[in-house]
Amino acid sequence: MRQPGDPADVATGRGAELPEAVLADAVRDTGASVGLVYVLPPGERVLHLVLASGVPRHIAAPWARIPVDAGIPVADAMRQRRLVWLGSQEEIARRYPRLGIVLPYDFMLAAAPITDAATAWGGIVLLWPVWHPPQLSPAEREAISASCHRAAAFLRQAADSGLPPRLPDEPRLLAAPPHHADAEPAQATAALSFTERLPVGCCALDMDGRLTFINSAGAEMVGADAASLLGHRPWEVLRWLHDPAFEDRYRAAVVTRQPTSFTARRPPDTGLVFQLYPSDTGISVQILPAAEEPAATQPRATVPSMAGPVGAAGLYHLTHVATALAEAAGVKDVVELAADQIVPAFGPKALALMTVEEGRLQIAGYRGYSAELVARFDGAPLTSDTPAVRAVATAESSFFPSFADLERAYPPAVHQDKMAAWAFLPLIVSGRPVGSLVLGYEQS
Repeated sequence: MRQPGDPADVATGRGAELPEAVLADAVRDTGASVGLVYVLPPGERVLHLVLASGVPRHIAAPWARIPVDAGIPVADAMRQRRLVWLGSQEEIARRYPRLGIVLPYDFMLAAAPITDAATAWGGIVLLWPVWHPPQLSPAEREAISASCHRAAAFLRQAADSGLPPRLPDEPRLLAAPPHHADAEPAQATAALSFTERLPVGCCALDMDGRLTFINSAGAEMVGADAASLLGHRPWEVLRWLHDPAFEDRYRAAVVTRQPTSFTARRPPDTGLVFQLYPSDTGISVQILPAAEEPAATQPRATVPSMAGPVGAAGLYHLTHVATALAEAAGVKDVVELAADQIVPAFGPKALALMTVEEGRLQIAGYRGYSAELVARFDGAPLTSDTPAVRAVATAESSFFPSFADLERAYPPAVHQDKMAAWAFLPLIVSGRPVGSLVLGYEQS
């Protein structure tokens, strides 16, 4: 492993990367299901997510950049130089409302600071399923402390060498450790034959939600051939699964590592129960006719609604944006938070922030749109029937995954940009609406 100041790095002017073992060892020694490592670059006020384990990139994305003064556990741990422990969903919701809103699932969390005597370098976050004991054991605390000390020593050495560590554009994802040896060919053949004999469906998802296997019964039950499903997330291929509640169950399984289920109806009238069984390497799914749904099956998930169709991923990200913006102290803070810290994390191509002034929506800032286009909407009266005005008037968010959806809701709409989907969020500062945020996406 290269150390800071390695001649190869000096020659290229690049710093070394934080060793993956900093996180891998903490996860292994504590039995955590999810791990994240954040680094605070010199002179910045935003923590950068550099390493992640046990969670796919698209779930971690909204947490990739965290302001040091945000009400988030890792930021508090670093500022206060102490370990933050959250032992229940109720405690998370009470102490960290934004986290509780965006991830309303059962899990336990520890956030620990990466510090030395002189500098706060970042923090480590670990998650456990709810069957973890209510408190960290001394051995777990020691393992977390050891990883933090190791990271701090590496970052200190890197800084002293004049080559601070490289920060990746996206966090490096650690591979899950194997839980068993690879099956022998005969065992693999026997397992495949076993699944093909089952009268019910079964399939496997990787941690990113993509289908890696489905048996013949499962393909027949969902009404699609295996070739069209493999390598894709089911809710992106099967339109009748394009429901926020269904993808929410997948995300809950990944975050909590607990079994969960949902019921869906395949057109025209076939009810199916999907039972999800997660592990550190993926999710096994059983598919049953709805009539055979076990009594203990969990009720269908409920998620916040929006004034328009929206995928769960979009809802997840927009909920994060809305809760973060609601904590901003003023309009200037909102512009900086939206443009510089939140948007880069999850992919809108453009944004425009509008504030209410003298009965009109004035453009306070924008990114990704041309000045000519922005000028056409600057100063729109609050009597206008537009989604941006509606967001202010109703304090409700709306999402339109296509221009056809936008036009149906607002017939006078004209497609004036090159975006494929749009979101309109109200901006509420100190409990009152002050404007709206428009986000434009190249893909819905």
